[in-house]
Amino acid sequence: MAFENETLGHSMLRLFMGYIPTRVIYIAAKLELTDNIGGDGASAQELAQKLEVDPAALYRVMRVLAGLGVLRQDDNDRFFVTPFGETLRKDSPQSVRDYAIYSHEIVYDTFKDMVDCVRTGKPVIDDYFAFLRANPDKEAVFHAGMSNRGRIETAAVLGASSFSQSKLVVDVGGGNGGFLSAILACNDQLSGMLVDQPSAIEAAKAGRGGPLPRCQLIAQDFFDGVPPGGDTYVLKRILFDWTDEEALRILTNCRRAMNSDARLLIIEPLIGPPNEQCPAHLFDMTFLVMLHGRLRTADEYSRLLGQTGFRLQRVIPTASDVSILEALVA
Repeated sequence: MAFENETLGHSMLRLFMGYIPTRVIYIAAKLELTDNIGGDGASAQELAQKLEVDPAALYRVMRVLAGLGVLRQDDNDRFFVTPFGETLRKDSPQSVRDYAIYSHEIVYDTFKDMVDCVRTGKPVIDDYFAFLRANPDKEAVFHAGMSNRGRIETAAVLGASSFSQSKLVVDVGGGNGGFLSAILACNDQLSGMLVDQPSAIEAAKAGRGGPLPRCQLIAQDFFDGVPPGGDTYVLKRILFDWTDEEALRILTNCRRAMNSDARLLIIEPLIGPPNEQCPAHLFDMTFLVMLHGRLRTADEYSRLLGQTGFRLQRVIPTASDVSILEALVA
């Protein structure tokens, strides 16, 4: 981790100050900074007037963003948005702006109590989803962030796995339907079934995840059951939210709903090998502080599947941070 000619102490200092760049990126997202810089660039003074902030403070923030590659600063102190910085624009196809806001307005504060989580093994919030339901403003931030993250990985998932042989895809816990909408758009032969909590189904009905032609929208808790009839069932970023016992309940309900020739796709990040700086290892820390679930290895998923009447057929990597675990009825 050390730079050339840098002492180990300085390397460690630089590492634990990593919260500063992420906080600066949050400021850029919150202020819609990149949305307000056109093709001719902008000075901090011009932007400060538009954004109603202090120009000297904004210049210092933008200087950091330029060092991170989000902006480019020219010799006249004008700043331009880089292709990397485009991801913080609201209208970018790869926008992660809402996820940056979610990360810092909900996730960030929970990390201050991480020591207690390590001591007790319990998250800061006992029931995260009940917490969101009790705080509709935070729930809206959560759903916007999840939609952001889901959209940028959808193309990678669809590029790695074909739905051309499927007839009815059941997206279990599919949120506002963004992923299922993308599947249906690429496969005219398909029908869909979106299953989630009432608030998510209402968002889907409002079109927040995109068009859902040929699709049934079903408000149902996957702990109570899963609708039958599909030939492909999808659990995308679901099981890692829950303990092994809860994951087994979800998988059991899927198995009860599935015919012997149906398949199950589990789409999640996987824990990587030891001694590597794996994004999944870092992401797993959010589960430590916020949820009772955790990220797992492919072998751990294979064991859970084996206990619920499935066998893991293959693991398909994608161009994003998730893998696709394809399971068949045993």
